[in-house]
Amino acid sequence: SPGSGGRFQACVRGLEVRSDRPRLCAVRRCDGAATAAAGEPDGAGVEAGAADSDAESRRAVLRQQQEVAAGTVVNATAGWASTICKMAGVSMPIVTHPLQACVTEPLKPFLDAVIVSASLHVYVNQTGRGELVIGSEIDPYQSYSMKGTLPTLEQMASSALELFPQLHNIRVLRQWAGICDMTPDFAPIIGLCEELDNFHVDIGWGTYGFKAAPAAGRYLAEWIATGKVPDIIAAFSPERFRRRRLVGEKAAAAVSH
Repeated sequence: SPGSGGRFQACVRGLEVRSDRPRLCAVRRCDGAATAAAGEPDGAGVEAGAADSDAESRRAVLRQQQEVAAGTVVNATAGWASTICKMAGVSMPIVTHPLQACVTEPLKPFLDAVIVSASLHVYVNQTGRGELVIGSEIDPYQSYSMKGTLPTLEQMASSALELFPQLHNIRVLRQWAGICDMTPDFAPIIGLCEELDNFHVDIGWGTYGFKAAPAAGRYLAEWIATGKVPDIIAAFSPERFRRRRLVGEKAAAAVSH
């Protein structure tokens, strides 16, 4: 981080998938003047082939051909979260399920809201181009597959027709899938892992993380910067499972439960 006296701070930025192989990327962030003085290149692009832990120092490190020192490591890799945690020797009660959606051919605007049915497990909204986006609940099996399947497409279509029978003759243009990190109480896991002194997580958001991610990132950053846990995220600590203080958040995932 800036002002670190020329020392690099690394964090987990995200996960790229190439040839079905997860790839961790570390971002090097530093003060520009300190970087120039040290003769080091500025910017990102450090690929970490694995994340593991140093048993002597209780610190997570990122490794490939060389060790990437990290004052703080943040795992915010969504569906790959448990895989990355295992690399660092941290166990998380997370299972990964595919989540599918599809989009139809454009129609004249008729829907200006997102329709969500908790009983049919489907949601429908119309884009600015007139396409209908239709999504369903998570697939009933654990998988890292990001391929669309016919049974789920049939389920989305039949459920959408229960809400809008007039859509019976429209065409589906494309279908896709992503993967979701699901926790036992449907609540995210945010905070410092007990096993290591510098390994934070912001994971377990399941199907609704995109809505809350900006706030979660802000408060987790505040925690890392000040060492004080903001009250608003204290209940989502990783240790809540050991202490049996689960947070019931099924209502937040109205479709996928």
